[in-house]
Amino acid sequence: MTVTAYRTAEHILFGIAMCLIFLALTLIFTKSRKEIGQYRKLLVIFLISGHFFALLHVILSPTAIIRDNAFITYGSGWIGDMRFIALYYGVVSMSFIILAMQFLYRAVVLSKKPTFNVEITSRNILEIIAILILKLVVWTILCIMLRYRQEYAVTIARVTFDLPNFPTSNHDDFLLMFLGTVDNKLNVVPFLIILSMLLLCGVSLSIIIWSSVRIVRVLNNEEHLSSSWRKYNRQLFVALCLQFLGPLILLYIPCISYLLLPFVPGHGISPPPWLLSFFYSIYPIVDPLVMIVFIRDYRRGLLNLLRRAVFLGPLNGSVVVIS
Repeated sequence: MTVTAYRTAEHILFGIAMCLIFLALTLIFTKSRKEIGQYRKLLVIFLISGHFFALLHVILSPTAIIRDNAFITYGSGWIGDMRFIALYYGVVSMSFIILAMQFLYRAVVLSKKPTFNVEITSRNILEIIAILILKLVVWTILCIMLRYRQEYAVTIARVTFDLPNFPTSNHDDFLLMFLGTVDNKLNVVPFLIILSMLLLCGVSLSIIIWSSVRIVRVLNNEEHLSSSWRKYNRQLFVALCLQFLGPLILLYIPCISYLLLPFVPGHGISPPPWLLSFFYSIYPIVDPLVMIVFIRDYRRGLLNLLRRAVFLGPLNGSVVVIS
């Protein structure tokens, strides 16, 4: 794929993502039944973070390169400052912690009585925002610690000579990079920084796994009298798992692979510069699409909108009570 073709695809994907996010937000605010409870607030936070991520992505158009023992990333869009690139990767990191909050909320709600509603107050929302900002700041600082160093100049010249549109000057301002090995020995400082990033992700992943186990146990408990309650919440759990698979497959697995490969001597893997960014540009499409398709209230709301557009009557559906 040429650079021009990729940039065109990137802008098309951004347009699709914006439309889907707007549609999902509209359905959440207009088609959520009262019984869906406070969960929609977390869905809104997740969509807003996805909107912010998509906007940053199209503005910065980040490029990531793996060559031998070197990892290099920089912005090839309208803004190329490495501090904004670090901020961008910080925003990427927020998706896991927001998902962890969603899993945890569902686990807490389902552990209560079916009619019990766990309220998310304005104070709770401010606390969530504070946690997200803290995670963003920590991750951004960790990324900035991987900024270009003068001793990387020889490596830069060796591994980027054939790359079009690569910054030829002001590397201090534009590049985030590290070498996984130096003189065939582990480069300890960047390894510890990457390890810190993985540990931060591990905390969120641990919450997701613990909450998933709790949710599955409750949904398999036959003591709950309402089969429709179990069915709807099982559908909601499936949708949440698919939301989790989106960032896992499109963000975290590719990103972790890129970050760890430079520490593997002689790996021989050199993906095209646009590949990681292409995965990232798809991600903002996935989450709103999962919400719309797999949460019945929103799927039915979309079908009714489409039916009205062709002058058909709305679908009739029974009310299903959920927490």
